[in-house]
Amino acid sequence: MSIITFWNGTDDEVGNTTSCMAFATQVAIEHNIKVLLLSTSLNDSLIKDSFWQENRRKSFGLFADNRSKIIENNGLEGLERVIRSNRITPEMIKDYTKVVLKNRLEILLGLEGDGETQKKQYSMTQESYPEIMELADRYYDMVIVDLDKNIKSSTRLEILQKSHIIVAMTSQKIKSIQKIDELIKQNNSILNEENTVMAIGKYMDNTRYNAKNITRGILRKRDIINTIPYNNLLFEATQEGKIVDLYFNFIRLREKDENYYFVKEIKRLYADIKGRIEMLQMQRKI
Repeated sequence: MSIITFWNGTDDEVGNTTSCMAFATQVAIEHNIKVLLLSTSLNDSLIKDSFWQENRRKSFGLFADNRSKIIENNGLEGLERVIRSNRITPEMIKDYTKVVLKNRLEILLGLEGDGETQKKQYSMTQESYPEIMELADRYYDMVIVDLDKNIKSSTRLEILQKSHIIVAMTSQKIKSIQKIDELIKQNNSILNEENTVMAIGKYMDNTRYNAKNITRGILRKRDIINTIPYNNLLFEATQEGKIVDLYFNFIRLREKDENYYFVKEIKRLYADIKGRIEMLQMQRKI
């Protein structure tokens, strides 16, 4: 069991949430494990819009779950109240999630709502994220956290400290990559070379600053930096609530397909993360 946190360590737009969704969906479909995708945002509907549409009620066959007790909105608020009452158990978390793929992928959405009252609620509720992560880690095989930039610094630090693996997202800008690399190398940083995986979001390969040249010429490393390539089909799927449909179609991809590279890079990221987890388990750091 492991907690994987996707964190944007720069001021650039790197597609952190889209990367989380792509990774979580592919892992859940390809591997026989239970995955929870945890949103830490306020009023960011991207995850909800990517998996569901209000007027779309499609069943995913044997994967579907039509539990009436799924909380459509504010599942996080209900869960946070149970935590404050000291009545929470790890398996109770599933009662506050939305099911995407039965026994494979569930999502705990972030808070929704406008006004100062909701902002104050978000300020209080986000303090529960570290505890939610730890509880979920005892029930799910993998907890994937989409770490929002608006989380206050003390909570952000605690989330990163409790994460087994940090996926440090960066843009393809050289200065941003160098910034993350320097943080990883600092002795007093929460990031370190054992538990941090660097990944370039919205990656484009047809440039002089491709992954190979960045790795060899700038990072001076052997293993090619991970990438999450920009993909038109993924962008469209996030607008139409069809990200799961997209990944079921990806199963049939052949190497010659133009989208195969995107899927291959997500698989490579998973292999890197899995390898880090196994190494840390051997060292008994997880």
